[in-house]
Amino acid sequence: MKLDSESVRQAFDRWIATTAAVVAEAGDAVAKPRHTAIAMAADGTYELAGDPTRAFRLVDGAFVDGDGRSAEDLLRDSRVTVDLPPGMFLFRELDFPAKALDFLDGVLRAQIDRFTPWAPAQVAFGHSAPLPVGHDRIKLTIAAAPLVQIMPIVRAFGAAGANAVVVAARREDDAGAPIVVHESAFRRDQATARAQGLLKKALVSALAFAGLSAAASGLVGAWLDSSAETIASETRQWRQAQMSGARDPDIMLHKKKADAPLTVLVIDQLARILPDDTFLREVTFGEGKMEIAGVSADATRLIGMLERAPMFSRATFSAPTTHAPNEPGDQFHIQAQVSARYGQGE
Repeated sequence: MKLDSESVRQAFDRWIATTAAVVAEAGDAVAKPRHTAIAMAADGTYELAGDPTRAFRLVDGAFVDGDGRSAEDLLRDSRVTVDLPPGMFLFRELDFPAKALDFLDGVLRAQIDRFTPWAPAQVAFGHSAPLPVGHDRIKLTIAAAPLVQIMPIVRAFGAAGANAVVVAARREDDAGAPIVVHESAFRRDQATARAQGLLKKALVSALAFAGLSAAASGLVGAWLDSSAETIASETRQWRQAQMSGARDPDIMLHKKKADAPLTVLVIDQLARILPDDTFLREVTFGEGKMEIAGVSADATRLIGMLERAPMFSRATFSAPTTHAPNEPGDQFHIQAQVSARYGQGE
């Protein structure tokens, strides 16, 4: 059997990663962090479960209370479960053959690519517990949201010193358990990284102490070469991106998509807040604004409904409201600002 420095390095890397993970999990089990349940309201306020007076908001990447003080004392060293409002997610009920349970993750990723405007790699998603529906089939509910909405919230909990965070989608008018869409174990990940570093140092020291300086040198050299190649590759990519800048059509398209309101979420929000006696004939978007036109039994109340929704602001009539004899209500034209960052606590 032929061994080279690369195969030896890979074998030791796998052993170190496995050992470090075991050490980190054991430390996490011993620590037994307290559990903190938090629910995010539709207006972007985060409330402590059972105590709505303990509320805070996400401002510039950090959680602060109503007086602007940091919420770190409430979150530090706790395992946080945060339920986010249904308006931040797309929900779909799906059914599959029961055999799909063996490869459910791949099936769901394919479905996400079909019914959402995002690629699977750009989405945080989860599903409810599968239920049998007869004829050897199962049904479940899937919840999905773009990572650009979820990750700022996750990072803020990590910055506040939380041990871990579990992000769940709260379904509207559903007594079932929230759907978990993301988990981050901050302390365990940090402990794993520290354990890996210590194990690598201990291994090199042991090899040197045993007189196997050549083997130790080759092992460390392989690690350094691998790290140098990775850094060089990332540097080249960064320089190419900087040189191309905004002139790159792909970069311009990605930025425009990230900064623009998600049309499917805007339509979903309108469907939630507009009353049953209101009918839309036209919805247009442009430059961060939305304009809707239609007929309503009482058009004047629509301004207040839009203003109370976190996704919309500065709602006004863009044309006079009229009433035709053959129409069941007022003909209206309303425009409003649309927040592309709804759900990030801004």
